[in-house]
Amino acid sequence: MPVVLIYLILVYAGLAGFVWWYHQKQNGKPYPLKAELAVLAPSLLVHLAVLLAPVVEDKVVIMGFGYSVSLIVWLMLAMYFVGSFFYNLKGLQLLLYPCTVLSLLMATVFPGKFTGYHISDWPFMLHIGTSLLAYGLFGIVTLLAVLILLLDNNLHKKKISSLVSFLPSLLSLEKLMFQGMWAGFLLLTYSVVSGTFFADQIFNKPVMLTHKTIFGILSWLIYGGLLLKHGMTAWRGKKVAVWTVVGFISLMFAYVGSKFILEVVLQR
Repeated sequence: MPVVLIYLILVYAGLAGFVWWYHQKQNGKPYPLKAELAVLAPSLLVHLAVLLAPVVEDKVVIMGFGYSVSLIVWLMLAMYFVGSFFYNLKGLQLLLYPCTVLSLLMATVFPGKFTGYHISDWPFMLHIGTSLLAYGLFGIVTLLAVLILLLDNNLHKKKISSLVSFLPSLLSLEKLMFQGMWAGFLLLTYSVVSGTFFADQIFNKPVMLTHKTIFGILSWLIYGGLLLKHGMTAWRGKKVAVWTVVGFISLMFAYVGSKFILEVVLQR
């Protein structure tokens, strides 16, 4: 394993351990967010440099399984870093850092095939860019949904855990979840429309009814239905959070899941 990947895994694991320790032993003290972000910032730059190295060297975008997972995780971390200056995202780190460590280990063990696409193909680049941004946003939204489920479960227990005092309120988490869902839905809409109706211009071949198309449209319908019902009836609660997770699972099957099956399992 390259030294730089060991560095990233150790830093993210250290941040994960610190956040979990602090949420258990907080003792009413304010969370040291600035210190956390000061450690995260250089790691994000190193992580980005690793991702950009093959792109700069070969003038192609690498879309293999391991690379795609690392890129989506980096986007989630970058969104968390920037969003922390504008929103109260405390608690998201409890899930985000462990997921980052797991994804880097998985990407290292299962790198997949390094399929490259020329960066000069702008229609394709725009399609892929919006798709990856949508993945990153919906990844954050899904982690918020999981926090909502955990918080809701804790609030219904007789003994309240330290998680309740560490996380923002349930309403705040739900508000953030729907804001992120709206932004992700707009990006996903462009991705689905461009990949379905303009496949000739982007992929140089007509659209085909594959599992990628089916799961992509299915996830779009799930998120669209959630936003529509929330806008009409102010629908919220556990069911919304569960369907948000289901939507992300469908989205994962549309691209990353299929990449794993084709490149890692079937070795195609």
